[in-house]
Amino acid sequence: MRLLVNLMKKPEDDIDARTPIWDCFQDLFMDTEVSDSYRYIVSVCSQSEYSLEELHDILFQEVLPALRFNLYALPAPQWMGFETSWLVKRILKKHQFGKRKPWVGRRYIQVEWQQLKPLIQQARKGRS
Repeated sequence: MRLLVNLMKKPEDDIDARTPIWDCFQDLFMDTEVSDSYRYIVSVCSQSEYSLEELHDILFQEVLPALRFNLYALPAPQWMGFETSWLVKRILKKHQFGKRKPWVGRRYIQVEWQQLKPLIQQARKGRS
């Protein structure tokens, strides 16, 4: 049995580095055409210090638990994006760092991640 150890810092200990990632990933939870944000998300993520696995965990364990409510409320309470200070506070309050992926909203975000992941990989290869 292989034990996976998460060496990534906790969100509370890594706010400055994570904030740009949180901010770009929030676009996936807005009531807009999310594919319009792919270029921005890929740019921010590909330039970050985080591995693809870490980006995945940030999306699923930090941003998803904090913002999934915006996917299910009709009409969506927010469709232009949350203010950064509010976003940071919300994620620090709601994250599930080190836990299993939440069930609610996971399928939707998994589809988006499958689109973004190869684009991030490609952008990183282009920078090398």
